[in-house]
Amino acid sequence: MQINKSQELVKLINSSEVLSEDDSAYILYDLGLVKDRYAELKDAFPKNTVHGIAIKACPLPFMLRLQAENGLGAEAASLEEVQIALASGVPAEKIIFDGPAKTKSEIQFCIEKNIYINIDSFEELDRVNSLVGQSEFKAGLRINPQIGVGKIGDTSVAGKDSKFGVKLNDWMDKIKSAFDKHSWLVGVHVHIGSQAMAIDELVAGTLKVFEATKDLSGLERFDLGGGLPVVYREDDPKVGFKEYTEALERAMPELFSGRFQLLTEFGRRIYSDTAIAVSNVEYVKEDKQIVAHLGADMFLRRIYKPNDWYHQMSALSSDGEIISKESKTYSVAGPLCFGGDFLTREVCLPTIEEGDLLLIHDVGAYTLSMWSRHCSRFTPKVLGVDSGKVRIIKERETIDKLIQFWS
Repeated sequence: MQINKSQELVKLINSSEVLSEDDSAYILYDLGLVKDRYAELKDAFPKNTVHGIAIKACPLPFMLRLQAENGLGAEAASLEEVQIALASGVPAEKIIFDGPAKTKSEIQFCIEKNIYINIDSFEELDRVNSLVGQSEFKAGLRINPQIGVGKIGDTSVAGKDSKFGVKLNDWMDKIKSAFDKHSWLVGVHVHIGSQAMAIDELVAGTLKVFEATKDLSGLERFDLGGGLPVVYREDDPKVGFKEYTEALERAMPELFSGRFQLLTEFGRRIYSDTAIAVSNVEYVKEDKQIVAHLGADMFLRRIYKPNDWYHQMSALSSDGEIISKESKTYSVAGPLCFGGDFLTREVCLPTIEEGDLLLIHDVGAYTLSMWSRHCSRFTPKVLGVDSGKVRIIKERETIDKLIQFWS
């Protein structure tokens, strides 16, 4: 979200009555931009595509309801996420359940609710087969194309030693046998990484699996996963959904022939740039250290892996105006009792004063959903703006809820 748009939304929040003195930080979504992302995604793929937006990127029930209202589904990495989606009104037929550690009871739940799962291993496949009985349940098999590791190792999942999926190079005969044997096995799933791969690598991984599996017995569905990179740094490449599908179709025209139903699992690419975090500047120390109210609690990846993850920052005055003062170089420290809690050791900002607002950009995905309980600080209020109307998406946590969490 650009600074001018951010300023417009912050001033709107300031003029409303949704913040209290205790709201030292909050998260702010541009809901119009969110809906634009939904439309961009749907327009880029065939109309019958099931879009399971990754819940782990943004598990807010408000957003899940909005997804469902816009014809989108949800991808879950745990049964808890499945249940959040169901409780938020996402239809069971638009939920995709991934994850490598599904228990018997979790699989049974999905069979009874007719929720599509992607099986992660042959051991899980045997477990599913022992439970499926005569139901109309359908499932896919996750296949690792083994194309290597991208620029961020922790979010690359297609290396030879990945914990996810069955290995294409090693197990093709066994994959074929599974599809020949199990009529309920109707899909293939491929996902090679998040933010770690360039578009040509995403296409290459998909192509490798598609060419190897397109003629499997009973194959009806092809799950493309997610992973489309987003722009955090100014020099990061920008890739749109349409550009991605065009590249896929050039490489695999048969994938778009209508023979297969497509599934997707995007998350970061939908939500990341639709939100900012706003923190009061609590102190500005003599050594030009800004003390803010968000840090390693919300930005785990940025703080523990600073070379891999980045968020741009800007600043406004307390009343939401652009600060027109000399620029200085600051460090930005978070609120936790942890010496490594620095959002950055070096950022150029206009001269900051106590009470100004620090804006952290592109926080709509994989930030609040990764919240750390270290120091037991409250999760912040989450707000949204849609056509000039301010919505409370999630209230600031209360002491009762925090105590309940630890009890």
